[in-house]
Amino acid sequence: MPIPRRPLGRSLALASFLLALPGVARAQSPDPPAPPAVFAPAARPEPPWWNGKLYTWGSVGTTFAYGQTYGSANVGAGWLMRYGIAPNVELGYAFGNSPTLWSLRPGVSWYMPVAVLHPYVGAYYTHWFVGGGEPDQNGIGGRAGFSLGRVLSLGVTYDHALGCNRNCDSWAPQISAGYSF
Repeated sequence: MPIPRRPLGRSLALASFLLALPGVARAQSPDPPAPPAVFAPAARPEPPWWNGKLYTWGSVGTTFAYGQTYGSANVGAGWLMRYGIAPNVELGYAFGNSPTLWSLRPGVSWYMPVAVLHPYVGAYYTHWFVGGGEPDQNGIGGRAGFSLGRVLSLGVTYDHALGCNRNCDSWAPQISAGYSF
């Protein structure tokens, strides 16, 4: 049995009419059309150990290097996380003798959960940028002390220069002032 054929013009007109109906209904609607829904990805929660606060410090004093005494100034910043763990970095400048020294000290400290007097211990790597044509040096070190409230810290640092054969170790008292946010 043959399929009856309609004229192509009438079919196109009917299809255009059916496609236009939703637009006509929207145009006659009293409410403006709602924008299409946009689904943003959910924010990833931070791991619980990352929650913490920024702290900074600065210190001035003296240091000993190359058989000489230097003036020194240091600034640092760290992130005090859960359980007292604090990754940090410190930038130092030793001046007043030759060669001048810049130091960069990334490290980590642990602040013990003791009220008022917060004891801490830490370890760090040091890279000394040495002026005056001398080669740069690397070292390791540690620190220990007490943080008194949110401002003052008293302690001691130990540095050991790597690849050195004389005057490789030094101990220094440390008094620093800082602030934690």
